[in-house]
Amino acid sequence: MTLKSFIEVHVDSHFPIQNLPYGVFKPAPGSPARPGVAIGDFVLDLSEISQAGLFDGPILKESDCFHQPNLNKFLALGKPAWKEARATLQKLLSKLNHITHLRLSFDAATEPKLRDDANLRQKSLVPMSKVELLLPFVIGDYTDFFSSMHHAKNCGTIFRGPQNPIPQNWFHLPIAYHGRASSIVISGTDIIRPRGQGYPSGNSPPYFGPSQKLDFELEMAAVVGPGNELGKPIDVNHAADHIFGVVLMNDWSARDIQAWEYVPLGPFLGKSFGTTISPWIVTLDALEPFACDAPKQDPHPLPYLAEKISNNYDISLEVSIKPAGQEDSFVVTRSNFKNLYWTLTQQLAHHTINGCNLRPGDLLGTGTISGPDPESYGCLLELTWNGQKPLPLNGTSRKFLEDGDEVIFRGSCKVCSFSPKHWVPYVSKLRSYSPIPVRLLSAMIIQEETTDRSVTHNINTSTPAHSLAFSSLFPVTFFAMKSSRESSFFSSSTTVTYTFQNDQAAPQSQPNFIQIPNQTPNAAAIRIQSSYRAHIIGKLYKKILNVNSEANRLQNLIQRQETVDSIRRDEREKVRMNEALMGLLLRLDSVPGGIDPAVREARRKVSRRIVGLQEIVDSISEARVDGHDYSDYHDDVWGPNGMLRNWDEVVGQMEEEMCRERGGEEMERFCAQHLGFRCFQRFLRE
Repeated sequence: MTLKSFIEVHVDSHFPIQNLPYGVFKPAPGSPARPGVAIGDFVLDLSEISQAGLFDGPILKESDCFHQPNLNKFLALGKPAWKEARATLQKLLSKLNHITHLRLSFDAATEPKLRDDANLRQKSLVPMSKVELLLPFVIGDYTDFFSSMHHAKNCGTIFRGPQNPIPQNWFHLPIAYHGRASSIVISGTDIIRPRGQGYPSGNSPPYFGPSQKLDFELEMAAVVGPGNELGKPIDVNHAADHIFGVVLMNDWSARDIQAWEYVPLGPFLGKSFGTTISPWIVTLDALEPFACDAPKQDPHPLPYLAEKISNNYDISLEVSIKPAGQEDSFVVTRSNFKNLYWTLTQQLAHHTINGCNLRPGDLLGTGTISGPDPESYGCLLELTWNGQKPLPLNGTSRKFLEDGDEVIFRGSCKVCSFSPKHWVPYVSKLRSYSPIPVRLLSAMIIQEETTDRSVTHNINTSTPAHSLAFSSLFPVTFFAMKSSRESSFFSSSTTVTYTFQNDQAAPQSQPNFIQIPNQTPNAAAIRIQSSYRAHIIGKLYKKILNVNSEANRLQNLIQRQETVDSIRRDEREKVRMNEALMGLLLRLDSVPGGIDPAVREARRKVSRRIVGLQEIVDSISEARVDGHDYSDYHDDVWGPNGMLRNWDEVVGQMEEEMCRERGGEEMERFCAQHLGFRCFQRFLRE
């Protein structure tokens, strides 16, 4: 199901309602800083939303975290608060305002207060072109890792030769150094060319002066949430709960200074003069649809780094350079976050294994993200092979960065999509959709110190080029080739030919496999696809279990007497509870039921249970309180003495009433596609 915002968002915008990245901004010069989220061409002022009382969930209702000049207090609240805020914001910004699950309407539940209040909209929605973006959080500590195997191999080959480019310890632990937090700056901040020592030439003293080998490093960085107490490590399988989101990061490097100083203690002045991060933090929740398997690690990591589920994210990254004096920028490399060998969660777990305490707002850089091909190397050191192969740029060339050069990072996520017409056999259609990006980073001017003074210029961050992306609920690998049709996705250099169609009408059909034209899948391909299918099914089960766990919490809440009284006193409490339940059904609706019979059955059971809870909430609001007299409670939901009846009985009776009322083939298909009701099984048998 695709959410749409009531705020007009261009199809190429990096900020659709599915993203909602967090930042900190000033709406006007001299005004205090405040947190916000990006939506289309606007920044939504979270302090105004909080002041209006629209964060009414149990965690954020009384919190002042959005009245702070940074996001650190919000980061410290942890994952439950982050999810509550995201759900609230998507309801406030969603275009559709009505949902009746049992009347065949599956539009997203919304809260119309922002949409319908012109005064609040004017105060809280600030045009992005008018705001000043700031560092979104206070960075207490900054650690930079060395997690790309391709980068490690290339650097080792350049400096030590090809015989043993990667040290033995690299494959056993995520190597890192402790960086300088005070020199981390926001995208658009000028960087001054650093001065320092370089390798001596012959018997002369070491060189001293401006760096001659100034370089960028294509990185991303994790923003730490709650953190841990001193002496208490974070389990690798729980590490994701301590990562709020990610930013793009440029770890500027003076290669000549670095090469002379790094033995034996590592980087110092060659790195500490400046590090740039993007102004928007994209949350892990927004990136969840783009999770992918991390590379296989050999040798197998030690137990404290061995993850039950090891995920990276499919984030396309690119770097452009705008040479000094030229109007156009030129892409010099394209890489992907999934090229990292060590995952974010492994990096965080390793950081704390000795008892080191991480704090809200700490920054963990990934290290340069290089791919396997020369076109995907993540820095000029690799792209020019330490200056031996100059990089051509529209009539000029670069070994390393020169004064006045501008460097631009971009990141976006892309997946493939199809839109089924019914549960019956269909042919899929690919459709373009807004990407959930990690958004722009650093339009930086590099300056060299002159004999008189430091030369600086004011610049604006460049608008990123937008790439074609696709959105999907289903992986394409579950569908077999029927007839060929070309669709390019993931990158402009990759063309994959697919058209998809189910083998049979019944969901119980055997697993299907991708087929490339004029080829048949061999045993290895079948094993790979089978393994991938098992992995996807496991992820779907996890989603269903998470929804069921939340349903448990709501069930316990509904059965409390104070909740019953509150719902009957105030119609708004009933609406809030129904919206919470509807949110769970929407999450279930994103789990494809046709992939596996067991997944379909699990989704059906949880779906029926949630619908039963909706019926109970409705019955509570319609019943009257009379001491312990439950005679007015609906018999179809409440048993003797006010006890709740079995969920299956309640929902079973409701299903029968629905089918009697509406019936017919259309109703059967609806139940099968969206709810997984048992009447569909009867329909298949007949």
